[in-house]
Amino acid sequence: MSKPIKRLEIIKNAIELEDDEIIASQISHLKGDIDDPAIDAIIQALETRRYGEAMNAIVSWLQSQRSITHWQDPRIAASKLELKTLETQLRALIDARNARLAQLDEFNDLYMQHLGPLMAEVLRLRKILAEATLRKRAAMCHGEDTRERQARDEAREQYETWRDQQQKAQKRREHHENMAQEDRHELKRLWRQASKLCHPDLVDDALKAEANEMMAQLNQARQRGDLPTIRNLLARLMREHEPMTASERLNDLTLLLRKISDTQRQITSLQTEMLALEKEKSWLLVSTLADPQAYFRQQEKALSNTIASLRKRIFESGLDEVA
Repeated sequence: MSKPIKRLEIIKNAIELEDDEIIASQISHLKGDIDDPAIDAIIQALETRRYGEAMNAIVSWLQSQRSITHWQDPRIAASKLELKTLETQLRALIDARNARLAQLDEFNDLYMQHLGPLMAEVLRLRKILAEATLRKRAAMCHGEDTRERQARDEAREQYETWRDQQQKAQKRREHHENMAQEDRHELKRLWRQASKLCHPDLVDDALKAEANEMMAQLNQARQRGDLPTIRNLLARLMREHEPMTASERLNDLTLLLRKISDTQRQITSLQTEMLALEKEKSWLLVSTLADPQAYFRQQEKALSNTIASLRKRIFESGLDEVA
């Protein structure tokens, strides 16, 4: 009921100012705000420029509403609008960040596809060299060297981490290779649309647990290439859920001001994160790479040379190249 009251107050002031443009702009909004015969009569009077009649009807209607409508602190409406503006800004930043991270993920998957086996072999040989060097030094010195043990442990961890990343990338590639190109594009588009509706940073605090759960489902469906699940989650968000953003749910001034402050901090933090991302070598490479295939050929040659060098070191050291 508050919107029709505010619109009629604007129209009342516009009549006093003799401003037809403001009156016309508010009439179009007023038509969809409320189903009330008295409002319909006011609209008809305004559209036929019977402003005296319209003014009397507006004053009468406003007086009747004030007797039954609770007063609302105008600072609440202002704070809700301010928060809504900040949420829109935060949503755009999150969307831009997600788009860049998705671009990095796609490039990393391509890297794994083209160079993953070669890189795995480099890490395997480094692990072998570190383990064998540690054993040889321990036999000569009757004890392990701390630095070489640390180097062995790091080489093992790097190799195991890379193998795990390879397996995950392979699963993602298999899922997406089974999809038509149109479906892959649709999956990305719907995922971004759904994530903007339920991202935990955008919802009211009372709904964060639910939002986290839905985001996890969205991300898992994206990893699986599960387009039907993403469609269903988006439909659930658009049709079945009540508004999740704080600007639509909060009506307490103290909570609104607190949320405004929190959202401003989130925006600043995300802006800082985006600036840091722009300076990372991985993003600079992806965002400026004109010919990915030429880059992969160059890296393939470099990794092949590294493998040959490691094998030579293992052989010259008298070490066994074992898995």
